[in-house]
Amino acid sequence: MKLDIKNLFETYLRDKRDVETCPVCTDQQSEYSPLAEITNFLARYKLSLNAKNFELAWEYVCGNKKELKVELDETASASRMNDQSAYDLHEKYFNPSIDEQIERIFLQAIEQIRNTTKVLNTGSENAIRHENQLIEQADNIRGGKGSLDSAIQKMLDLSTLMVESTRENQKQISHTNERLEALQQELEVARSEADHDKLTRLPNRRKFDRDLDLAFQRLQDEQRPFGLAFVDVDHFKRINDTFGHDCGDRVLRMIADQLSLLSSNRCNISRYGGEEFAILFEDDSIDDVFEAIDGCRLGLSKKSLVDVGSGRPIGRVTFSVGMAQCLPGDTKQTLLRKADGALYNAKSEGRNMVRKYSNDFENRRASDG
Repeated sequence: MKLDIKNLFETYLRDKRDVETCPVCTDQQSEYSPLAEITNFLARYKLSLNAKNFELAWEYVCGNKKELKVELDETASASRMNDQSAYDLHEKYFNPSIDEQIERIFLQAIEQIRNTTKVLNTGSENAIRHENQLIEQADNIRGGKGSLDSAIQKMLDLSTLMVESTRENQKQISHTNERLEALQQELEVARSEADHDKLTRLPNRRKFDRDLDLAFQRLQDEQRPFGLAFVDVDHFKRINDTFGHDCGDRVLRMIADQLSLLSSNRCNISRYGGEEFAILFEDDSIDDVFEAIDGCRLGLSKKSLVDVGSGRPIGRVTFSVGMAQCLPGDTKQTLLRKADGALYNAKSEGRNMVRKYSNDFENRRASDG
């Protein structure tokens, strides 16, 4: 009889039975199994029963990806653990396709260079051999050995072979250069795909994390100030539930396009995950960035949207923003927490607004919790 693991999990989660009574949470000797913790992980955050969520939970309980565990804990503590955030984390830590593509390109380049080197080495050996044979024929002519016509013909033949060998080497070098140039372009495309969100085409969470590290490095090396803003679409779940995920995707793309207008050399926008975006801004004062983001927010809030799929009015779509300046002594964790605290304040105060971080936010959030 085939064991229906999915049905067993669903029954266990629905009935909320004890771990010991769940048939997939014990081994043959009725001893405790990690599946109990995995099941509880899925239940605690109300995650759907699918392969990606299960793999994520399995890695959290049994794996050794320390960065993933830290990020899962941070997401959970911020009350953001859901199917979308779990999907984003799975894409970040378990999607090897881009890395495999980059590895394939590198291996092809190495193989191309290796083959060219072999040809060139062979050509060099042939050239030396032909040169020695030419010298030998010249010596024969000077010494009166054999037929002069025959010796001259051999010299001509050897000269032709040398020219042909050189020409083949040049072709091989040219071919190698063309192939390496093509591989370079493939590599750039692969790197771009690895760093960009497929839906919005904005830089993704992976790229944001690297940019944040670089911003901290520039702050240390050049005393270059920077700040962070979190942008979260208001009531986005309601849009998905009412109009469907296709409509939700179009809304996210539209907001991404609006935010992209703020992007510059000193300000870059990323999709942080789900319906949330992150803005890193350098050099500009937080007040200037505040005005720019608030102008974007105000412009969007004045639009009345319609779902192109159904023709039904969506109405106003708004977003809330939390901003924080990076101060001396701040770490990545403290800066993220400050921006998140300002966003929490904007949400709790009624949404559709921009809030700059204040120490009061921490106390207020703690009392709300």
